[in-house]
Amino acid sequence: MIDAGAFTPPPAEPAGSAALATSGCRPARPTVQILYVRYLAARPVDEIQCVAQTRRRHRCTHTVLAPQTRGGQWTLMPVAAHVGQLAPPADTMAVYSLAALPYTEQLRWRSQRCPQHAATPTAADLALAEWEPFDPLPHSDHIHTRLPTLRRRGGPADDPRRGVRA
Repeated sequence: MIDAGAFTPPPAEPAGSAALATSGCRPARPTVQILYVRYLAARPVDEIQCVAQTRRRHRCTHTVLAPQTRGGQWTLMPVAAHVGQLAPPADTMAVYSLAALPYTEQLRWRSQRCPQHAATPTAADLALAEWEPFDPLPHSDHIHTRLPTLRRRGGPADDPRRGVRA
């Protein structure tokens, strides 16, 4: 059918585009730096869900990136290979860095809890934290060489009645 022209296969996608979400340049599995250690997230930064158990014995539906808290920032960092490893596939990569946040806030992110459940340490975890230690060779499909083009929703800058904040 291909030779006759009756069937045309879909065009092949580049290797890195499968890891990008449909909205712009938002990585589906971003690299996050918490306490100077890089982790591969299971989902986009604004969709990472709290792992704590609610009073009704369900998983908390809040996200770790809460609108009232300060988040990290996207930055380009060098891809660091371990000693004895092959050369990394790229020189720099986009990393969601939490280095500017206080130590307690970074611990909250690493334990994958929303601000409400971080304040109550007695709440049990209903799921495991979904952080995977980042290794540049097996996770080379998730290395993005440019910064994502996304804006945080729900902040005061998104309110059309207010002026643009600088």
